[in-house]
Amino acid sequence: MIGWQVLCVTALGPEPTAIPPLSGPTVLVFPADATGDALAGATAVVCGAEVLGRITHLSVVGDRVEASRSSHGGRITIRVSSTKNLVIATANTMPACDGEITLGAASPLTLEREVIVDQAIALEGAPIVLAGGRGLDEASFAQLEKLAVLVKGAVGASLPAIDLGLASVSRQVGQSGKFVTPRIYLAAGLSGTPQHLAGIGVATRLLAINSDAEASIFRYSESGVVGDARIILPKLVTAVERKLAQCS
Repeated sequence: MIGWQVLCVTALGPEPTAIPPLSGPTVLVFPADATGDALAGATAVVCGAEVLGRITHLSVVGDRVEASRSSHGGRITIRVSSTKNLVIATANTMPACDGEITLGAASPLTLEREVIVDQAIALEGAPIVLAGGRGLDEASFAQLEKLAVLVKGAVGASLPAIDLGLASVSRQVGQSGKFVTPRIYLAAGLSGTPQHLAGIGVATRLLAINSDAEASIFRYSESGVVGDARIILPKLVTAVERKLAQCS
């Protein structure tokens, strides 16, 4: 890669190696795991670097570095580029590197663990996932819980919903949460960001409820309803209860 140096940050080792001098445009590639993601973000903030995200391919074209990354759960490939002198990326498979940096082992931390009382069916293995976003409220999530019990599914949530305190972090689906592969995924009050869709298997059938007809989720869902999920969910619970009563 003429004019550029690519340095790969390896796993934590007993002793750190000296960082070679950055004599020109440089790409630092961290491993795409929890530690690598955290270090990449911190390094980018401290050094004012440009972030390419989690990449699948890296190359240099002229005076710029180009990379590809997967989005929307593998449905889309995004190509990004930068001419900035310091670029940060993460990768599951490291590209060809001009050098490696081994970081010293982190100091041990004392953690207090608290058992989270969660749903009966594990989110990762549920055949049906009912997920809520920032378009819901506490009462709506309660309706999702009822519906999950009726259909023997599990409740998921987007990061914005978790940030609002509507669900526990153990239920987060997405790039920074859990990856799920249910047969059916109901997205209620979810806009359909790439970060959230990255946590859903490609073969999953997406159903959506959103009051915004232009919401991104409708571009990827098999079927959808334009409307307020807070109003629709109670009606859906009643309809499922009635149907199950007829079948019993």
